[in-house]
Amino acid sequence: MRCHHFESGECRSCTLLDLPRPRQLAEGRERVESLLTPYLAGADQLTDSAAWQDPIVGAEQGFRARGKMAVGGTAQAPILGLPGQALSADLCDCPLYPAGVEEVLEGAKALIRRAQVPPYDVARRRGELKNVLVTASPDGEHLLRLVLRSEKPLGRIREHLPALLAAHPSVVAVTANIHPDHTTKVEGEREIHLAGAESIAVRTGDVALFSRPQSFLQTNTEVAGDLYRQAATWIGEIVTEREAPRIWDLYCGLGGFALHIARALPAARVIGVEVSAQAIDGAREASAAQSIPATFLADDATAWAIREAAGEAGPPDVVVVNPPRRGIGSELAAWLEGSGVADVIYSSCNPATLAADLAAMPSLRITAGRFVDMFPHTEHAEVIVRLRRTPTT
Repeated sequence: MRCHHFESGECRSCTLLDLPRPRQLAEGRERVESLLTPYLAGADQLTDSAAWQDPIVGAEQGFRARGKMAVGGTAQAPILGLPGQALSADLCDCPLYPAGVEEVLEGAKALIRRAQVPPYDVARRRGELKNVLVTASPDGEHLLRLVLRSEKPLGRIREHLPALLAAHPSVVAVTANIHPDHTTKVEGEREIHLAGAESIAVRTGDVALFSRPQSFLQTNTEVAGDLYRQAATWIGEIVTEREAPRIWDLYCGLGGFALHIARALPAARVIGVEVSAQAIDGAREASAAQSIPATFLADDATAWAIREAAGEAGPPDVVVVNPPRRGIGSELAAWLEGSGVADVIYSSCNPATLAADLAAMPSLRITAGRFVDMFPHTEHAEVIVRLRRTPTT
């Protein structure tokens, strides 16, 4: 991939862009596999490399489902760049974005000019518009969010919003996020619906995920789809002879894993648990819209699992965990270690915390794993592993 912003030094967020793609993948895979080799089943033999399957890889450009742009410049001449970088260069034409995103961002800049919304000046703590956020679906639809310091500009934004919607019919929803605090966080807690639908359908793998403004959506839609398919394939192999297996998807988010598993195994009893009520609303919407038999609950994943496993039915046949960067933590790791659950699928966005969690679960060893290239051209690495309960010595 070539990027004139990188070559000119205007943006260096793709830190590995000057390395050939095969080398990026080889070095990333080596780092992850070396870190996790001590947790392989039979790792003491030092020859057990068969567990590592080919990496999950997608396109090297045009893959970002979500754009997060900080706003600089003036109301007359707004600049959209990356948060945390000097806002001297406009990055609306970033080659990581799929077709259509640049046009929507340009439309947002036109709205800023028409409505005369002053960008937020971090140094002076003045102005209103902090960030412009875009979610893109593979089918060319877009969700646009404007992150504001206060509600003061909303009247002018509403007045000029019809012009943006007429010029960009791909925009299916627009919201304003109110973020009054002077922090590095990209958005605040309060969301105001301005136009269009309550969610955007993002075709991911074999299902559509219904993403609401504040719910988490994987950045790389193509890679995420293959990630969900891999988990469903592994679980299909695990439960092949079981009549009605029970499967829990903890930290389920919008339900990507649970929906793929329930779609592939309609006889299975699949439950997804996630603390975000908005994400659960999206997961339930997806389940109903596609007649996929999965149940979704808004609850703390760890507390729910411990409580539910103590009930009459006991622990499930398989557990899927897809935690945030901090990992599953000591409490859930201790429960899994002592639960008797034979099979666990762990999808990690931080291999270092995965390693720490595996150290706390010596009975659960890696029998298969795949490096996941969710963020090409960066050192960020993800991984999915299949764990099997193994007698400890």
